[in-house]
Amino acid sequence: MLELELCDLAALLAAGDVSARDATQTSLDALETTGRKLNCTVATYRDEAMEAAERADKDRARGASRGPLHGVPMAHKDAFDVAGRIVAAGSKVRANYRAIGTASAISKLEQAGAINLGSLHMSELCLSPTGYNAHLGYCRNPWNTDFITGGSSSGSAAAVGGRLVPASLGSDTGGSARAPAGACGITTIKPTYSLIAKDRVLPLASSLDCISPMAHSAADCALLLDVIAGPDVSDPVTLHAPHVNYSAAIRRPWKAPIIGVLPQSLLARVDAEILAILERSQAVFRDLGARIVEADIDAFEPVNVLNRTVLVVEASTQHRREVAERPEDFSPHVLSRLQTGLHLPATRYAEALTLRGKIARRFVERAFAKADLLLLPCIPVPVPSIAEDKEGEAGTGASDIMDFTRAMNYLGLPAASIPAGFTASGLPASFQLIGRHFAEAGVLTAAHAYQRVTDWHKRQPSLG
Repeated sequence: MLELELCDLAALLAAGDVSARDATQTSLDALETTGRKLNCTVATYRDEAMEAAERADKDRARGASRGPLHGVPMAHKDAFDVAGRIVAAGSKVRANYRAIGTASAISKLEQAGAINLGSLHMSELCLSPTGYNAHLGYCRNPWNTDFITGGSSSGSAAAVGGRLVPASLGSDTGGSARAPAGACGITTIKPTYSLIAKDRVLPLASSLDCISPMAHSAADCALLLDVIAGPDVSDPVTLHAPHVNYSAAIRRPWKAPIIGVLPQSLLARVDAEILAILERSQAVFRDLGARIVEADIDAFEPVNVLNRTVLVVEASTQHRREVAERPEDFSPHVLSRLQTGLHLPATRYAEALTLRGKIARRFVERAFAKADLLLLPCIPVPVPSIAEDKEGEAGTGASDIMDFTRAMNYLGLPAASIPAGFTASGLPASFQLIGRHFAEAGVLTAAHAYQRVTDWHKRQPSLG
């Protein structure tokens, strides 16, 4: 049962071929055994989950359905409030924080019938791109436990990649869902900034943060977006978000897009193995009828710098009291980053915010002048080992693992991470698909077309 993708499991549950009780029991057992081996499980809600599964089966037996996720088990990053639960966000400073309400995104999943099994590992307060956590230890990559998962949505990527749960919610501020998805061989989409409500989710940088569904396929992510995306009174920034049936959109007749790729000058720091995988992915799209063109894009680093400025200032603002009163409860690398944000001039932050609209508009006008979508690297180097990591600072030598992801948060654009192969070390590699604002349907449609003719997203690690 653990080998099933979200859409397949949901269909079997709807048909009565699988019981919610069996699906929930199986995933709980996996989280409590293999999940401990991977260090991806923080807590499970066994009693409540099994009770919810029993109710789901009884409802199904009498012909009642709560929605498209009726009886589907999931677990989520430990940054989402669940009423009555400790939500520590991988930290000591929140070790006693007990949520008084539940995040809107989690509530919507439950209203659609999903069963919440527990909380998953994450970088301390979302502040490590590799998944390092000084308090919890490293989360382990299901393809090889000596390698990183990426962060900060480390547990979500490991639990889905390890086939412990069919889907999870993570969050993405500069690649925090896309990099782990890429490292663990799963699919995710960071949506347009204002598409999904973020209430009762621990902020890292509130003007950059996005909720990201993490699952095996583009079809799975579309189903999750159907449930959690769109206007929500709990978060005013979503009030102009569109209503879209993403699952229906990706199944419409395929109209091959024009796909923009980076000029060679911007790929100089991308590892040769990753470049070869990107080229093979482009060839798949050509075979599907897509036209590949060179996009008009400048270097990402200036935008990455602006993203970092906004991130450290907003994160420092969020935690300024604890930094002042309880500095010993932060790990050194997290404390250092937060202190950096506290000492940046206000003018730097104001400048980064002021430039954002102009830069985003210019990027969209140029990058999409001749292309419908962009195809970019996700992690530009082979997944680093834990031994190679420098305590959560993405020390991969030639390149930062988020070189090609950070900018999309600053620009507010939808960006998906799609499994595309394996490197010589046996670890997954992925590419990103980027669209215009609110073009999630187009991004997922292209990803779905790619996954209909490839099987990288179906590969499963051997966990013994």
